[in-house]
Amino acid sequence: MEIVVDDREGNGGVLSFLQAMDGVNVTIQRLKSGDYCVDQRAIFERKTMADFAVSLIDGRLLGQAVRMASGTPRPIMILEGTAANLADYGVRREALQGALITISVILNIPLLRSLDARETANLIYYTGRQLFRTAHG
Repeated sequence: MEIVVDDREGNGGVLSFLQAMDGVNVTIQRLKSGDYCVDQRAIFERKTMADFAVSLIDGRLLGQAVRMASGTPRPIMILEGTAANLADYGVRREALQGALITISVILNIPLLRSLDARETANLIYYTGRQLFRTAHG
């Protein structure tokens, strides 16, 4: 499995988990959109709960999602962390739900949830494996 990791994603811990996986070849380079590209089949945007809240507040979130939805390969968003990680950001629940509806229902971007960087790496790997198997019968 070939995974290209955006060069701005190095500090999240996901990179080290991906590099430790058997059968995964990791390359680091600048991606036009997203954070992880798997076998040119899927592009993942990883958002911690804190980054999700901040990017919603400053207006970046929906712009990123629109760019992902209009590009190739298939976009997928991973939301990492728990609701407790949002307590300090003052984002109303309705605003969060509206963003989730726009991303998943209107823009058709699947939204996966993970607890931490290890689980995010596993989701990326498992999704890549499933896409490969589907493409090859």
